Amino acid sequence: MNDRCSDQGEQKVRRIDRRAFLRLVAAGGGALALQACGGGAPPAAAPTTAPAAPTVAPAAPTAAPAAPTAAPAAPTAAPVASNARGGKVTWAMLGDPVSLEPYGINITGQYNYEAREPMYDSLLVWDRDLKVQPSLAESFETPDDTTYIFNLRSGVKFHNGRELTAEDVKFSLDTIINPPDGRNPGAAFFANFDTIEVVDPLTIRINLKKIDPTIPGLFAWSRYTNIFPTDMPSQINPVTQAIGTGPFRLVSYTPNAEIVYERFSDHWNPEQPNIDQLIYRVIPEEDARIAALRSGDIDGTDVTPLGARRLQNDSDITILKGLYSQPKVLQFTLKGGKPWDIKEVRQAISLTIDRQELIDKVMEGEAELTGPVVPGYGDWPLSQDELRAAYQVDVEKARQLMAQAGYADGFKVTAMTFANYSNDNAIIVQEQLRQLNIDMQIEQIEFGTFAQRVTNGEFEWCFTARGMRADVSGYLNDFRRLGIAEKNWFPAWENAELNEAYDAAMATFDQAKRRELMQKVQRIVINEAPHIYLYQDYRFSAVRKRVQNYYVAFTTFRPALREIFVTA
Repeated sequence: MNDRCSDQGEQKVRRIDRRAFLRLVAAGGGALALQACGGGAPPAAAPTTAPAAPTVAPAAPTAAPAAPTAAPAAPTAAPVASNARGGKVTWAMLGDPVSLEPYGINITGQYNYEAREPMYDSLLVWDRDLKVQPSLAESFETPDDTTYIFNLRSGVKFHNGRELTAEDVKFSLDTIINPPDGRNPGAAFFANFDTIEVVDPLTIRINLKKIDPTIPGLFAWSRYTNIFPTDMPSQINPVTQAIGTGPFRLVSYTPNAEIVYERFSDHWNPEQPNIDQLIYRVIPEEDARIAALRSGDIDGTDVTPLGARRLQNDSDITILKGLYSQPKVLQFTLKGGKPWDIKEVRQAISLTIDRQELIDKVMEGEAELTGPVVPGYGDWPLSQDELRAAYQVDVEKARQLMAQAGYADGFKVTAMTFANYSNDNAIIVQEQLRQLNIDMQIEQIEFGTFAQRVTNGEFEWCFTARGMRADVSGYLNDFRRLGIAEKNWFPAWENAELNEAYDAAMATFDQAKRRELMQKVQRIVINEAPHIYLYQDYRFSAVRKRVQNYYVAFTTFRPALREIFVTA
């Protein structure tokens, strides 16, 4: 957040209390529109907002996306009285988290975060419209472009009964930036951090190396900013145990089976949670999840579009639909010495992939084309018309490019996949690429191993997905070769024009200028094809009607479980 006086050209310190914070964020702060909802009426799209950094002065517009186009509204669950409390909800996860660590490698990505989301808080939080709101920090201030001062809530308790202090925040961030295992997939998001200082027991100062419009969004996103106590490493094994400040406290974790949480009665937000017990049950197979949902053994789960159709006439179940941030991708490692290190080969592959066939066959037509920035992320993404033009199938031109690169006879390659959409996409692309004489072998492996190998760059190709990001730059920083990307993914590839545009976009708060530059970066990525983007599907969640106030979050995670009610 940056506060400038445009009339006098001088910078001022502005302290934002909770009431002013909420007013400012609602009027012009960081938000994307929610793409579908569960309880009550669908939330309205936010005016000109982004998850990146709420503005507090017209003189310093941030990287805020304009209001996105909302997806068709899904059926809503019935409203429920605000005093409804108690009960148990069982939700089916598609995979095991493997580790509950709030830092470090987080090798299972989606499932790791789903598992720890109920237990940990960050300094800020997105609401269901993705407006940035206070969380562990009740306010923050910016004396200049490179300083953020967060003022913590008083009396916040960890699950072990100890009160939160600024020392815990510093310890958490230091540990996240330099985790014990030495591997930090989120390193790029902290590249501009210089020092973290404890001002007093309830005040923390973050000094940056240079201007960075992503900081509020980084803390609202919370994937890499969970806060935990300084004494956690000496008290528990964070792989299987947890001490956070979240609305649920961990009771037990049985790997590959279930995670049991109970309501944390001392949570700082008296409105969360509403249920007494939350259980995550690991059920990878959709048929088994659907059977468990129909029998009442579970209360909710994600389903494929086909699964949603199977359940749509069930009177006890509500189907919710929404865009979310998880673009599907064919990812290469570009390390030198392989055919796909040549740009023309990658371009030929992209020209041969029929994305509409993938959408129709894998997602039952329930998806949109996507570039590096997903549709629904304000006005930052490239338009569907532009993407359709860029992704026109042209096998003859692709063959010419292969011949130009010296690979008219094709080559053999191994593509790594895991279950569900990843393997389905690979099977279709495998057949499409036979037209270029490319023999793509599919290696389907367990998700935890898949995620570990992706992080380490131990693959040739893989069919994967990207998640939600705190700022538009988060969708693009891999191609700037930040974090693990330079060493593990792209040691033999770099684009100077992309680097220049990306760096310029990160050096300004001017929203229009950032958008122009970041769209230029996206076009370079599509042309260079270090990754090949396939589509962004809609998410479907199926919930029993006893569960109310659930919604599909654009963030890809499940903040709604903090807010749900049950009626029986």
